[in-house]
Amino acid sequence: MGLEVIEFYTWNILKKQLQKFKVSNIALYNIINNVKEQISSMIANWKDLEFRNALLILGSEEGTFYEPKNDLIANMVVVTIRNSLLEGISSISYREYGSSSYLDDSAIKEITSEAIKYFSKIDLETLSANISLDHNFYKEIADKYPTAIKALIELAKCTEENREHDYVPLQRDHPFELEELNIFSKGEVTTMNCESGIDASFNSSLCQLLKNIQAGKQQVFLTDCFKMCTRNFEKLLKILEVILTHHAVFLTSNYLLLNGYVARRKNLIKAAHTEEEFLKNKKHLPDISEKYKQQLLEVAKQAE
Repeated sequence: MGLEVIEFYTWNILKKQLQKFKVSNIALYNIINNVKEQISSMIANWKDLEFRNALLILGSEEGTFYEPKNDLIANMVVVTIRNSLLEGISSISYREYGSSSYLDDSAIKEITSEAIKYFSKIDLETLSANISLDHNFYKEIADKYPTAIKALIELAKCTEENREHDYVPLQRDHPFELEELNIFSKGEVTTMNCESGIDASFNSSLCQLLKNIQAGKQQVFLTDCFKMCTRNFEKLLKILEVILTHHAVFLTSNYLLLNGYVARRKNLIKAAHTEEEFLKNKKHLPDISEKYKQQLLEVAKQAE
């Protein structure tokens, strides 16, 4: 027992589902390898509760509402399976990911539901002790963005009862410099804004937002949920590292992160799928934080 449990899922469940949905072989094998790498890394870190929970919080705005109900496993499924190359073939860019067919919402739901059912039956803590990796996907990425991962660790400590807290901010000699912003300054960044949510690239709109934060022209980076920002783990940590080391706020409809302070909404709001849903969610921003309630009220008004 060990990686065999993950191998069984990827080759006997996920593969058959992708074949059923007529996913091309190139995309299919890329997805399987990506999912296998991410699940293996997640479970290998399962006993490191702080780090594990920091990863799982990234799936909570979706996993909380997944069926069958099992928040812990559902959040893991979001982070390791939904936030994988599976996203590529469920976007308008599906051909760029080697697939001739598009995966619709009903197919995604079937895949995530079966994954929750499968991993809910597994003792992940015991499984974790039997997994040894040469390449620890999440850990190796997280180590490069200490301010971001520290904020997520602290955010994961918030509960419905204790929704916000201060912590000792992480100190860096200099704010994080994102190489993509230097490329953007040279005019070499694409203006396309329709890339897949798993795309690692930074488009012109995102670069401009981050440049404004670096220059102190903008203090709040607002997105409906983590997935609306990106499903790409390293890209998200890069964005957070820029925002937090420049003393700005990363704000979703459920969470607020500063370098030194984090907060959450008591009852999470379901991640938006449309602009209309996002506008509705933005009306409730002040409910996230008592400490910054007035500031969030202003942000909500400006975002209307």
